[in-house]
Amino acid sequence: MKISPLWTDSPPWVRVIPADANISIVDALPSTGSAFTARMQGLEMSDADGVFTQFYENLHLPSYFGWNWDALRDCVEDLSWISVTRYQLIIDDADSVLTGSPDERRTLFRVLSGAAEYWEKKPDFAEKMKVTFRVLLLCRPEACTEFRKELARF
Repeated sequence: MKISPLWTDSPPWVRVIPADANISIVDALPSTGSAFTARMQGLEMSDADGVFTQFYENLHLPSYFGWNWDALRDCVEDLSWISVTRYQLIIDDADSVLTGSPDERRTLFRVLSGAAEYWEKKPDFAEKMKVTFRVLLLCRPEACTEFRKELARF
């Protein structure tokens, strides 16, 4: 399966990719700017506390993080404590995240999609480079098609 470049100026900004996909280094890295990548373990995200812990530890969320969905949304739409122009979140085993809590699962993926849209729509300022925010959801190859369909319903 050929994976298109991950740092394009067009959607999707949240992508489902088979965990065994081969991606060239040129397609995986941004062309310019500083970048921060947070890689999270989906198998550790079986409940909301697991999700918040993965984000807190891997995105180095500030101590005032409120450990709830609104606080997570606020933080991924701020990220001022990480001074880069490119953010990439990778969730391994993303198809396993919150499988026992469909409402929270939907909320998490809406938060991530909303953050990607927020950063994409944020206006450019002359003295600053445009900030980009991308999410890669890695899943078992046999689960990718169904997972994409599920996300499309959100």
